[in-house]
Amino acid sequence: MASEDKMSYHNIDGPQWLVVSELKHISGELNRTNNYLDSNKWYSSREGQIRVLITPTLFSLRDVDTVKQEFSAELWYEIFYKDPNLIGVKKREDVDWDKTWDPRIVLRNTTTFETETRRNLIPVVGEDLPIVHQFRKVWATFKTKMNLTDFPFDHQRLTVELMSGWPLKEVELRKNYGSNDTIDKENFADEYQWDVSKYLECEPGTKTNSQSTTFGEYPVYNITAHVQRKAAFYLWNTALILFPIMAVSFVVFSIPIEDNKTRLTITFTILLTAVAYKLVVCQYLPTVPYLTLLDKYVLGWIVFQCAVAVQNAVVSCIRYKDSARRFDEFCAAVFGAVVVLAHLCFGIFIMGKRPTLRPDCKV
Repeated sequence: MASEDKMSYHNIDGPQWLVVSELKHISGELNRTNNYLDSNKWYSSREGQIRVLITPTLFSLRDVDTVKQEFSAELWYEIFYKDPNLIGVKKREDVDWDKTWDPRIVLRNTTTFETETRRNLIPVVGEDLPIVHQFRKVWATFKTKMNLTDFPFDHQRLTVELMSGWPLKEVELRKNYGSNDTIDKENFADEYQWDVSKYLECEPGTKTNSQSTTFGEYPVYNITAHVQRKAAFYLWNTALILFPIMAVSFVVFSIPIEDNKTRLTITFTILLTAVAYKLVVCQYLPTVPYLTLLDKYVLGWIVFQCAVAVQNAVVSCIRYKDSARRFDEFCAAVFGAVVVLAHLCFGIFIMGKRPTLRPDCKV
């Protein structure tokens, strides 16, 4: 038959023979690919919903970048599920893993990563139904949503998202209560800037596929590490420096109201100092399109200084000296009360923003 095909090719002109040869090659590749896909594990389905248990361990957490909204970490996670098709099999070497069912778990929020996968069989005591144990080790950079509204007292959730390629009606991702979800704090490279929690928060979820009406939802498993920024650097180098500069504003109330020129000179000098300080501080703060808590604090002092300047101008316009003096004393008392009250509210707000982490990861 091959010789007849070869003879038929010789009877075809050169260009036509090349076209027929290329078509034969494409047909062979399609047949080979289809045969591979038919036996490939990604397309091996099972009846009913399968529960897949996950146990994560997070190592080497580092490079927490709130501007790029990403972090790097080494993640080890174990996957457990029952497979009735492996009944009677005791050694992993006896299994053709390319023809067995696979949970098709992937990382959703990574940029680049390298993975290493190992599989083992664990016989269940009292049953003849083996459990497949997959161990995966991943080193990756993960994308996650970060909010800097409370900067520099912000608390961030560093989340790794696992998702199964099977729809929710076929696979359920759950926590493995037979082991602990752990995080290694010893290799935390950013410990000078962040405090990391002792525990991982793990919870299942769903991901909706709006393009598919048949398989609308897919199971997701979120592994979250909580970190709290250490605000001492920003307090010592920003807030603590700005506070005495602005407190000098009250010095103008000790100057006689008749010397209005000196009052306004001091007030506007302090105002320009505050504006210049704000411009310098911005170079060391995250660039975000909204106001952070530290931005509000600095801008609040600038607004306060503007109010003092307006008060100095108004008091100079009052004709009666006694009335002007009483108005000046009243404004000084009001400004002082506002500053004290604002800082009390600021401190209470900060204390209320500190997260209360659960002692476990149960969901």
